[in-house]
Amino acid sequence: MDFHNQFMAFTVILLSAQNFALAAEGSLTYKQLQVKVANADMVPPDQVNKIINMRDLLLKKAKFSRDCNELFEQGFNENGLYVIKPEPVAKMPPIVINCNMSYDCSGWTVLHRNTRQSEMTWNETWSAYKYGFGNIQGDHYIGNEYIHFLTTQKWYKARVIMDDEKRGQSYAEYDIFRLGNGMTHYRLHLGAYKGGAGDALAINENMVDNLPFSSRDEDRDGDVDNCASKYGGGWWYDSCSTRHPFAMLTQKENIHWTPFCNNCRHVVLMVKPINMFCRSEGMKE
Repeated sequence: MDFHNQFMAFTVILLSAQNFALAAEGSLTYKQLQVKVANADMVPPDQVNKIINMRDLLLKKAKFSRDCNELFEQGFNENGLYVIKPEPVAKMPPIVINCNMSYDCSGWTVLHRNTRQSEMTWNETWSAYKYGFGNIQGDHYIGNEYIHFLTTQKWYKARVIMDDEKRGQSYAEYDIFRLGNGMTHYRLHLGAYKGGAGDALAINENMVDNLPFSSRDEDRDGDVDNCASKYGGGWWYDSCSTRHPFAMLTQKENIHWTPFCNNCRHVVLMVKPINMFCRSEGMKE
């Protein structure tokens, strides 16, 4: 990449970070102290004191970590809410994230959670999917802007964990998971699949790898129809010619992951840095 292209790329990142901070920054009240975070509206007031590493950060006993894996390596082993600060954008405000510190090798950063009985409609705007919505302790979508900054600071893998009454629990893992920035409309980049739930994202019937994100007010799919409006939620759509989506996790009461389940009971999307020395604990497939 020549100097001009490097400069333009840096400018895009900087402007994106500035707009991000202006549009999303808020504050939480923690023990009578105001703490600036980007996604304050996703943390109910009565749950702020449950943020596990907040006290250490305020007392300067700890520095901001970039993800849940770094927190786990520092000795945090309790599931729940934490404050992190992804890089590489220095001016990005911290965000609150839900960490799973007890699942397969631990240190997983939760990006999305949905249940069949979710109170949310999921049929949200581009802005809502950009900056996140829901209750960070329960059903939520952390936001494409946050996911972009999270998944571009290191190489990450993703795991989609699904639960079904008839088939129990299973997962689909992709050894690369990364979102482009807003200029690419949060284009999704996936690696190789493994797991027992089936590859529902990168097969001939449903190839969403390298596709942009779509919402009901930002139709970026390749179909003549607006897939987000038809199915009722934002996603990376290949086509919406069928009555039900091949794979979609952001839909109310219809969580699809073909062939594992057409209406999963519960689903979680988590990411973790790629670590070749991580020993699998034999998660059921």
